[in-house]
Amino acid sequence: MSKLDKILIAGVIIFLIILGKFAFAPRAYQGSIPDPVQIDLISPDVVYVSGEDSDIKIDLLAEYTIEAVIKSKKKYSDYSSQVAKYDVALAWGDLNQNDIDEHIKYSQRGRWYYYTWDSDSSVNESYIAEHSANVHLINQDSSVLKEIKKLDVKDHIKLTGYLVSVNFENGP
Repeated sequence: MSKLDKILIAGVIIFLIILGKFAFAPRAYQGSIPDPVQIDLISPDVVYVSGEDSDIKIDLLAEYTIEAVIKSKKKYSDYSSQVAKYDVALAWGDLNQNDIDEHIKYSQRGRWYYYTWDSDSSVNESYIAEHSANVHLINQDSSVLKEIKKLDVKDHIKLTGYLVSVNFENGP
């Protein structure tokens, strides 16, 4: 695994530490959901979590809140799972309206998410890309991990935490 691969999922993916603030709404939400809110930290901070071989440095970059519907959920047992056992593909904006949602399919593989849409979709690829994301869920403690395990596809959720950068300095 290269140095670049040792950074929890290369560059463009946003990392999130969940602080344990979950707000669940009824399943099968239909409607428009506002965009995520990101507030850059004036003074970024660093935290460490215990990994298999050493402590893992996590740079807190911004406060982050997202309300979305889970479109896919995947558990991993790879090296990165030391800090993020689960990823969820999330969608917001108009992507949860029945007449739009029925034309889009989501999947996950290798810490990435994928989507396909059919020609009858009223939204284009750009809209889907701007209103969905694969989020690596980094739990603060075991009680938050228990809540993450309960999450399921079609759950309408609100996550509050931090966007972070994770660096596995002593990785394989």
